[in-house]
Amino acid sequence: MGKDFLTILNIDDDQGCRHAAARFFTIMCGHKVEVAENGREGLRKAASIQPDIILLDMHMPDMTGFQVMEALYSAPATRRIPVIVITGAHLNDRELNSLKAKRNFMFLEQKPVKFGRLLQKLERIRQPGLPRTEAQNIFSDDPTEPA
Repeated sequence: MGKDFLTILNIDDDQGCRHAAARFFTIMCGHKVEVAENGREGLRKAASIQPDIILLDMHMPDMTGFQVMEALYSAPATRRIPVIVITGAHLNDRELNSLKAKRNFMFLEQKPVKFGRLLQKLERIRQPGLPRTEAQNIFSDDPTEPA
C-alpha cells in the first residue's frame, strides 16, 4: 500500500453508515473514501478506482455481501482487494464459515462500528509483508467480541 493514506471504498446501502465512515476516515485520519450505495455500483467503483480496502455491508437490496465478494474475487482486477465485512445482522455459523472461506475476506466488524477499533485493525493490515492468513489471525473470529 506504500502511501500515507488509504483509498477506502465503502459499499453500504445505509446513507448514515456511509456518511459516518467517510467522515471519520477522511477528516480524522486523512484517508480517501469513495462510497457506493449498492453492490453493483460498488463493483464498478472497485474496478475503476482500485481501492486499498473495501468496507462491505452484508445486506443490501440489489446484492448480498456474499455476492459482491464473489464478483470481486472472480475479476482479476479486483481479486486482491481485501474486504472488511460490516454488518448489523447476526450471522449464523454457516454464514460465518462461508465468509472465512472467501479469499478476499479479512475480518468482520459489527454495527454500530467502533471506528477507533476498526482503524487499529486497518493499520495492522497495512504492515508490510504480513501474509493474509497472519493478518486474519490478528483479529478475533468472534463477531460478538467486546470493544
